[in-house]
Amino acid sequence: MTRHPEAGVPKRDTNLKTAQMVKLISEIGPDIPEISRRLGQFKESVRYRYKVKILDKGFAVQAAVDYEKLGLKRVMFVAAFHKAYKPYANTILSAMNELCYVVFFAKTLPKGVYIVDAVVPAEFVESYTEFIHALKQKGLFSSVEVSTFEWARNPPMRAEFYDFDVGRWDFDWSRLPALAAQRASYEPSNRERFDMVDLLILKELQIDATKSLTEISAKLGINYKKLAWHYTTHVTDRQLIRSYRLNWMGTRYDYKLEKALHRKHRYMSLVVLVKNISDYERMELMSKLNGLPFLWFEATGKNYYANFALPIDSITEALVYLESSLETVEDRSEYYMLDSANALTFTMSYQLYDQNQKKWVFNGPELLSRFENLLMKIKE
Repeated sequence: MTRHPEAGVPKRDTNLKTAQMVKLISEIGPDIPEISRRLGQFKESVRYRYKVKILDKGFAVQAAVDYEKLGLKRVMFVAAFHKAYKPYANTILSAMNELCYVVFFAKTLPKGVYIVDAVVPAEFVESYTEFIHALKQKGLFSSVEVSTFEWARNPPMRAEFYDFDVGRWDFDWSRLPALAAQRASYEPSNRERFDMVDLLILKELQIDATKSLTEISAKLGINYKKLAWHYTTHVTDRQLIRSYRLNWMGTRYDYKLEKALHRKHRYMSLVVLVKNISDYERMELMSKLNGLPFLWFEATGKNYYANFALPIDSITEALVYLESSLETVEDRSEYYMLDSANALTFTMSYQLYDQNQKKWVFNGPELLSRFENLLMKIKE
C-alpha cells in the first residue's frame, strides 16, 4: 500500500505548510523544485500539496504583469449604457479588449452601470479619456466618468488567514487594528525594453502560469530556444512579471470551453473609488485597507481604487470596517457592488503593440469611426 507524502502530518501543520507554499508561489510562481529548496521540504511533498490543495481545488495560478514596465497606465471608467445598447454591453466591452486596451469589466448591482478597467499607454491616457467621452457623445453611454491612476497591483493572497483544508477564510477581526498599523509601501516601476515575443509569453502566463515553456512554444509556434532566451533575458531578468496571483476567488475563463466560470455565492465583489485623494489620505487609507486579507486589486495616484472579494459570512464586519476607514474621505467615496456573472477579465491588448515601430498604437478618430458604424448596425 502506497503512503502519500502528507500521511500522518497534523492538520494544522499541513495548512501552515500550504500557506508557506502559497506565499512563495506569489513571489516566484509555481516552481516546485525552487519552492521545495527554499522551504527545506521534499519535492514530492510540495508537489503533492500543490496538486491537492491548489490545483484540484480549482485555484488558477496567473502571472501579474508589471504594466508600468510596459509603459501602460491604469484607466477606469464607470459607464451607464444607453438603453438601446444595454443588451449588447458585454459583447461591446469584450470587443474593446482587442480594440482599445480594456482588461476587465463588471456590471454593478443594483444600478446596472459598468465598471471598466483598461491598461493604456502612458502617452495616450489623455486622448483615451477623450475617446471614452466621445463615445458618450455618440450615444453609446448615457453617462460616463473616467478616473486615471499612476500605479496598480494585485496584492498576494494572505494565505495565513485561509483554511485550505475546508476551503474558507479563517480571519480574526479583532486582529485588524494591528494588521492595519502595518503601513503599505509601494514604488511604481520604471519602463523597460520589451518586444512582441515578450508580450506573447506574458499573455500566456497571464492565462495560466503553470504552462511550461515547451507548451507555450508549441502554442505560439515560436522556436523553443528563441522563446526560452526571451523568457530568461527579458521577462525574468527585467522582472516584467511583478508577482503571481493565486485566483482564490475562483473566477476564471476556460479557454477550452470558451466560457467564464464562477464560484457562485462564495464572495461579494465590492469596488471602492475615492476621487482627488491627497498623499497623506492615500497613505492612511492604504494602511487601513491593506489590513484586510480580502483585497483583490488596488490602484492609486490622484484617485484611489480598490476591489474587494468579501466572503459572504464576513460582509457585515467588512462593511462596518470600510465605513470607518473611509470616514475622512466619505464625501469623495463611491461603492459599487459587482455582478460576477456579468464580469470578465482579459489579458493585456498585446495585439495593439506595433513590433515594426516598437511602440503601442492608439488612433482615437479611427476607432470612433468604427464604433459609429457598429452603433448604426445595432440600431438597424
